[in-house]
Amino acid sequence: MRARLISLALVTALFLGQFRAVEATTHDGSGGELGGDDQYASGELLGDDAQVTVGDAGLGDESSPRQGGGNVVCRYWTEAGEPVNLRQLPPETHGQQVQIARTCEDTTTGDYLISDLMIVVPPAVPAADPEELATMARSRLPLPLPQARMNPDGEQTVNLASWLWVENWRPESRSATAGGVTAVVVATPVEQRWTFGSPDQRAVCVDAGKPYDLSKQPWQQSTTCSYTFRHSSAGEPKGVVQVKATLVWHVTWTSNIGASGDLGFVSRTTTIPTRVAEHQAINESPRR
Repeated sequence: MRARLISLALVTALFLGQFRAVEATTHDGSGGELGGDDQYASGELLGDDAQVTVGDAGLGDESSPRQGGGNVVCRYWTEAGEPVNLRQLPPETHGQQVQIARTCEDTTTGDYLISDLMIVVPPAVPAADPEELATMARSRLPLPLPQARMNPDGEQTVNLASWLWVENWRPESRSATAGGVTAVVVATPVEQRWTFGSPDQRAVCVDAGKPYDLSKQPWQQSTTCSYTFRHSSAGEPKGVVQVKATLVWHVTWTSNIGASGDLGFVSRTTTIPTRVAEHQAINESPRR
């Protein structure tokens, strides 16, 4: 990996001199509550009608998982492929503009994200832009489809509460580092949204839900996230209801120099074709 980095730096350095001073230029400086038989959560955190948005198209389609990548590290190089500490440039460069090569690498996949030149003016070396680093980190952020589960497993029953939960309800984070600055992007799950064949048949829950424990009696356990089907799926295409489960994350970033920001909300949706049956019960209690 180091050989690859040095090779790239050497190619870039064909356009440079080692710490080569360039002519100075002048710049002008411009520039939750439960209710009903279905135990719906109210969704107050985002609002039932809140729009799930992302900052750019780079987060991908919500119906497809996003694999993401690893953390990002940026390095600076001389013509000879030697690493540079921007804050320890040689004294002879002070007061001069110098060109230095920069490369940014995904530390997990080895992908190069940036290979460019930058001009610095010692001794007032600019710190890396934390927002730019946050954008790099977000581009590597994995966003999997929700591992949505229902109990009973498989076929559901009319007028029997179906427990709902998401097994991979957990934060995802990535970081990017350059010039002593690190930005960390975190996607935190905040809602799971379910629809059961039509938008008006839904459940919105603000936690992961809870798996049903078959070793316990029904009265020994409870959940904040469930839904009760009122009709069978016999009249639906292929006899199944297209249940959609959406996991919503809130994406934010922080840095080690105090800067931070909000990158909005992003979601991923999975579809579960579900058969809903209507079972008849026989009352065998004696007549009075």
